Amino acid sequence: MSNKIKQELEKVEIPKELHERSKFGVMKAKSEKPKRKLKKLAIPLIASAFVVFSAGVGAARIPSFNNLIATVSPEIALMLQPIEISSESDGIKMEVVAAMNDNEMAVIYVTLQDLTGNRIDETLDLYDYSLTGAQMLNSQIVDYDEKSNTATLRIQGNGGESLNDRKMNFRIDSFLSDKQTIEVAVDANLSEITSKPPQTVQLDMNNIPGGGGNLYEKLNDQGVIQVLKPNKTEITLPEIEFMHVTNIGIIDNRLHIQIRWNKGNVDDHGYFYFVDDSGNEINPTSIIFGIDEAGNTNYGDEYTEYIFDIDSVDFEEQELLGHFVSNGKYTTGSWNTSFKMQSVQDEINSDLNKNFGTWSSKSISISPLGVTLYGNGKFNDSIEIDVRAKMTDGSVQTLDSMTIFSEDEKVKVKFIPSLPLDVSKIKSISIDGKDIEF
Repeated sequence: MSNKIKQELEKVEIPKELHERSKFGVMKAKSEKPKRKLKKLAIPLIASAFVVFSAGVGAARIPSFNNLIATVSPEIALMLQPIEISSESDGIKMEVVAAMNDNEMAVIYVTLQDLTGNRIDETLDLYDYSLTGAQMLNSQIVDYDEKSNTATLRIQGNGGESLNDRKMNFRIDSFLSDKQTIEVAVDANLSEITSKPPQTVQLDMNNIPGGGGNLYEKLNDQGVIQVLKPNKTEITLPEIEFMHVTNIGIIDNRLHIQIRWNKGNVDDHGYFYFVDDSGNEINPTSIIFGIDEAGNTNYGDEYTEYIFDIDSVDFEEQELLGHFVSNGKYTTGSWNTSFKMQSVQDEINSDLNKNFGTWSSKSISISPLGVTLYGNGKFNDSIEIDVRAKMTDGSVQTLDSMTIFSEDEKVKVKFIPSLPLDVSKIKSISIDGKDIEF
């Protein structure tokens, strides 16, 4: 049956360069690059303040499934289960074309087609959507057909339990499009701007939506930190109407740049960063918070403060840049489908007691979709774990992508290969140089 499937696949026209630009079905659309604008900004001193076909070989003749095969790699196509269930709302058709999953991770391919307007483009990004059983979701556009006004997306859900043979529900309530990306070069004398001590306010790190970056965990451990007092200045950036700078200053030997997002904007985002003449980037830690009527910090997302270790930046030799993204269209609707997932075959489960410093694994699961470690403790983002699959033919397949789910001292880490693993041909799995024989 596998040979027959392959014969059917050979009838489908697949781009020659597909293997080079696909990664578990994720590829960059030809027109993915957003509109970029580079502007200079002068700040005045006032600123100091990733099988078997259950439907049989005939599935390869289904139009939408046929189109998907031409988008993803043949290895991935062999694992996909045709679904082809659609839902229409407000002139836009959503179709779940195909899916694949193991016990912990699900991948579905979805198309969105605007039948009446131009609300879909190559920058489409899902905003409010869900997949039952999955605790972590991400989506990525893998193809856009301008003629039919159709976008193909890959939805990945991780962190689930017992996803095999489970009935799933996938829904979309809103999405974004018409994305504009603006690059801003900030031309300012930061040494002079930050020469005076800024006014600050207290921020409870346990009462914010979140943030990220190298310093975030350290700041979070402090509990209460000092941030810039909001609205000490109002500096607008060229062609950016959705945010403005509200303060700049140095606190505890760290450069803080604070911005406020305009009300009513949906998922506008971005960051500042420093770059040297060689192109090396210094990225910030970011903290998101709100301000009440009395000027005290509270839980909210109106403000973002970008924090740099002052020892890692050089105001004279490095350039301060900004990368900001806005979405021109926000579309709502009700696209809802239900279907049953059929698991990929050849899944292996085994005990694995291994210490990783701040956490220890208890078991391991291996499927064509990747290697999953289950354990207890607190995952440390700064510790890298090298996972490789050594095959019976002597080749080695690196698992170069990772997703992490950690909650209540339980850790689940999945290492994902660029192409599906042939579990029947795995000789051993290497974790940080230690081989586990199978």
